[in-house]
Amino acid sequence: MPHRVKSFVLPLVAAIAFSLTGCGSERSSTSISENKEAQQQQIVGTNGQLIAIQSDNVRAAGYDADSLVMTVQFDNGALYEYHDVPADLWESFISAQPHPWSQVGYPRLVQGGVSYKRVG
Repeated sequence: MPHRVKSFVLPLVAAIAFSLTGCGSERSSTSISENKEAQQQQIVGTNGQLIAIQSDNVRAAGYDADSLVMTVQFDNGALYEYHDVPADLWESFISAQPHPWSQVGYPRLVQGGVSYKRVG
């Protein structure tokens, strides 16, 4: 192959290979990004399991993101389920420790008119 053709073909092949590699990594980063979002969505809540809460009057709470049910157990043992609770309310509740009930629970659940029932 003449020297001129080699000097033209090799950079062209390298550029094409680089472009193809770049496309593949973009797809990979998109897949990684989508995977992280899916994992974050799975992390919201406790799958209904009660976890200890740092609070003056709430002993434990849990949230099921699939059914949108938030369960709250008070220090006196009373257990309540709140229905159609959005995930952001649960996250606000958890973030409001050590005063989740007075800062979030009572104003947004009780005064907000969220339907509930005592289950224990």
